[in-house]
Amino acid sequence: MKIFLDTIDLTEIKKYNEILEIAGVTTNPNLARRFGMSDDIEMVKEIGKVIGKNKEIHVEAFGDTSEEIIKNSHRIKKNCSNLNLVFKIPFSEEGVKAAKFLKKEKYSTNLHLIFSVGQAIISSSVNSNYICPLIGRLDDIGHDAIDNLSKIISSYKIYNSKTLVMGSSIRNLNHVINCYKIGVDAITIPMKVVKEMFNHPLTDTGYQSFKKD
Repeated sequence: MKIFLDTIDLTEIKKYNEILEIAGVTTNPNLARRFGMSDDIEMVKEIGKVIGKNKEIHVEAFGDTSEEIIKNSHRIKKNCSNLNLVFKIPFSEEGVKAAKFLKKEKYSTNLHLIFSVGQAIISSSVNSNYICPLIGRLDDIGHDAIDNLSKIISSYKIYNSKTLVMGSSIRNLNHVINCYKIGVDAITIPMKVVKEMFNHPLTDTGYQSFKKD
């Protein structure tokens, strides 16, 4: 399972890039605003300085129309051509149209805001590199997000889909564990949960006991 950091906190990215074998970083406009980045180009370049040019940076290619999405993808790629970019595209008719076009231009895509098997099927049909089914947001409205994710993964395996499934909107450690159990290809984890994955009270007490002895 590929692990991505769901943050643009450069200090945290640097720290955990040195600790873990991360596959890359995922970003969104909300994070950019929260961390005071002036624009998406600065954000991508600063992350690239930390993780290098080979690891993936998933960056939003936003737009109301396919033309706007494609134009934004071209703009970002032109200014960050040396980095390994995956363009996050909100799922919609216009988003799928843009992803199909960008794939023909050899761009990597991640259709996100996915909530159903039907949306996952459409995304696979245009060979999107990734889809991002959201877990926390679906749980919030009373649905079983992990069961939904499991159905997507099962359907992809039956038809040997090349589209990778990335678990996102991770709220807690159980989300990570359940994603691992059902075989997601990748997961993007917020820093709060990454830190939780390192901790267990028995590890701490065992260490202190060994240290004392």
